[in-house]
Amino acid sequence: MFETERLIIRNFKENDLNNFKKLLDIPEVTGWQMQISRPKEFLQWHISNYKKMDIICGIICFGIFDKYDNILGAVGAGKHDELNETEILYNLLPSERGNGYATEAAKIITEWAIKNYDIPYIIGTTEVENIKSQKVLEKCRYEYINEQTLLVHITNERCKFKYYRYYKKIK
Repeated sequence: MFETERLIIRNFKENDLNNFKKLLDIPEVTGWQMQISRPKEFLQWHISNYKKMDIICGIICFGIFDKYDNILGAVGAGKHDELNETEILYNLLPSERGNGYATEAAKIITEWAIKNYDIPYIIGTTEVENIKSQKVLEKCRYEYINEQTLLVHITNERCKFKYYRYYKKIK
């Protein structure tokens, strides 16, 4: 579990199902929307991933909650399907955007990933049109590298993305 001044970032639990269902209807998160008919199974899959805690070959996703245990979104890290690099991921309920929660959560998970895994950097990719998500990465000190056309496996379409990296600081 991670705690900031405003957020609790923690593993999902079985009794989070009603909160978790809210995340399956975020318009920009197609992969999660595809799970809307099977929320319990999708939640259990995320919970099962905590056993391995593998962000290099798998994925770990945490819930973002406020101090009253209201769900705001999700954040995590895992292997990018096409690039085979560890990537930060985050999403917020539309009603919770614009409050800095994504930046706050992404910073914590970026630091956790870099500190606890043998990776030289973590990447972030955002659709070219998603300026707000690009700002999140930039506020978290990710460096813009280039624009790439990548396959979105769940839709089998190629889209343009901005590609960022956050490098491990060498001491």
